Amino acid sequence: MRVKGDASVQDLNDIYYFVRVVELGTFTAASKALGVAKSQLSFRIARLEEDLGIRLIQRTTRRLHVSEVGLLYYQQCLKILAAAQEAQRVVEQVQATPRGRIRIGCPVLFEQLLLAPLLVGFLECYPEVQIEIDICGHQADVVAQGFDIAFRVRQTVRDSSLVVRSFGMDRHILVASPRLLEGLPTPQQPKDLARLPSVDVLESEGRHFWTLLGPDGSSSMVEHHPRLTTDDLHALLEAAIGGIGVAELPDWMCRPALADGRLVSVLDSYLLPPGNVHAVYPSRHGQTAAVRCLIDYVAAELPRRLRALQGVDEESAFATTVGVE
Repeated sequence: MRVKGDASVQDLNDIYYFVRVVELGTFTAASKALGVAKSQLSFRIARLEEDLGIRLIQRTTRRLHVSEVGLLYYQQCLKILAAAQEAQRVVEQVQATPRGRIRIGCPVLFEQLLLAPLLVGFLECYPEVQIEIDICGHQADVVAQGFDIAFRVRQTVRDSSLVVRSFGMDRHILVASPRLLEGLPTPQQPKDLARLPSVDVLESEGRHFWTLLGPDGSSSMVEHHPRLTTDDLHALLEAAIGGIGVAELPDWMCRPALADGRLVSVLDSYLLPPGNVHAVYPSRHGQTAAVRCLIDYVAAELPRRLRALQGVDEESAFATTVGVE
């Protein structure tokens, strides 16, 4: 690390080498203690003197003598190294103890139904952590917007520049308003969906598909052209209830509307890929203890919160994987 001053450039390592030479009395002793070649050590001290424009150590064939200004400089170097050690200690303490601010980006419905209740418990466990939530869409730029972590509710996350931790979620279903289907033949197979309008989440690639797994194990991919696209799942739910189009939504989200008849399931003999909650963040390296603890806390508590929304008590198949997608 080279530290720029007004008149010179100094290397913190050179300062440390100088201090050790002064303390040990000879280049030979300092070389052995530091594990640095004597010639390299002599070069580093000479470079430091050149940067400062002054002789710190007078050398002879048998001994060295620290100049008067060298002794004064040595005293200040001790303070510099002590400050550097304190700065390192502060960083290590922050890394070891969860504290400080976490910036989170997530969709509004996920925040309201799943994340917010979990954060109450998390903040009780870690009183030195502060959380800032920014409601954003699935396409939010984690790095550019300065998020420590963002949550996305999608089947997959395709951004290979991010670290992704995925939490398996509830099954998805196709739903529509009875009013939309009134007077139309009931869809019996995936191709029948082509004549129905749809609504869907935003897709960066611009094309929209439903992937359906049939009772016989066959897989079908149906392209559709939604009338409404949005990152807000609640808006898609309202659009489906209002008869705008067929929607693919989490099962738990649709249950109240299915129960009172505002929605009906479409092709319920076919399965859709389950939705997933993904935690995405720039890198595992340099991650604070607070962020690591939050990710682990969500991994442990999210299944319970989801089961509460589903109204079930038994353990669900809620797989957690870690990787880069």
